[in-house]
Amino acid sequence: MVNVLIGNKNTREIDILCQELANEKNYRVDNAITGYDAISMYWKVNPDILVLDNNLSDISLEDIVNRLSSSPVERKRCNTILTLSPHYSMKLNNVAKINEILYKPIQSNELVEAIKMLSIDYNTPDIEFGEIDWLLQSLNFNCMSSGYRYMKDAIIYCYYRPDQLEFLNTVLKYLAYKYNVPETRVRDSLKSCIRPFNNTNVYSCSNDLYKVLYNNGDKLSLKDFIERIVFYLIKVKRKDRLF
Repeated sequence: MVNVLIGNKNTREIDILCQELANEKNYRVDNAITGYDAISMYWKVNPDILVLDNNLSDISLEDIVNRLSSSPVERKRCNTILTLSPHYSMKLNNVAKINEILYKPIQSNELVEAIKMLSIDYNTPDIEFGEIDWLLQSLNFNCMSSGYRYMKDAIIYCYYRPDQLEFLNTVLKYLAYKYNVPETRVRDSLKSCIRPFNNTNVYSCSNDLYKVLYNNGDKLSLKDFIERIVFYLIKVKRKDRLF
């Protein structure tokens, strides 16, 4: 799965690009129509690829890139595509974050092809079949418990959308909607499901995972458990490239 954030105030151009990417079935697209929204959404959703147009009038394109480059980690991520007017004069200090510049009018599929090429290096690797089962069962989870399927889906949902980890209620609402059950049932089932993990300190998981979940002898809350598991998966599957 490749997470793409588009900063462009032209909603028609956004719709066209979203449709083209939807046909690929491997992209999740968020969009912002102001520069400040693009910055805040970038920090929130942590996209794999950023597409910025110079038509964002509230803040300059250069300022957006400079602000995102303020983080040493982000400065090294060459994951940004710029779409510029033909006579746009760019005054940019931090160019390391820029992967490609396309000048308008952009040829058919040119932007999509640029995104595809960039996604080879910047993407969110898919969860493999049985991967979450192995992980949970190595932590003493009972695959026959009523909350097991909720826990699996909660982890997978947040793995592809780490911004949703901020509020557990958002995850519970998603699960309740998916399975057509009350949120209280989902919450109670998840709390029951995590109990065997919290009631012992003997696991068959890897040492790395054990270190991530170790909480100085204290039990982990449901939110903390899901959050730590998700960030462990992101780190491992991106081969230590957390962002």
